[in-house]
Amino acid sequence: MVDTDEAVQIAMRFLARRLGERQDLRELPSVQGVTVEQVVTVTGTRRCHIVSFAWPLRVAVDHETGDADMLR
Repeated sequence: MVDTDEAVQIAMRFLARRLGERQDLRELPSVQGVTVEQVVTVTGTRRCHIVSFAWPLRVAVDHETGDADMLR
């Protein structure tokens, strides 16, 4: 199981990797908050940490596996 601190670290690494792929050299935004919510995915409903950043974006980190993805 992923705790809140670990979820934030996973989300930060995920976002840094995404920005690197786009050659976006901006500094990473600060974390504004973390909640735990049910997220519907292609494979079903998963319990996730939702990490909200200063930019209008959120990253979901699966509570059990630690897998991360952007939310729309």
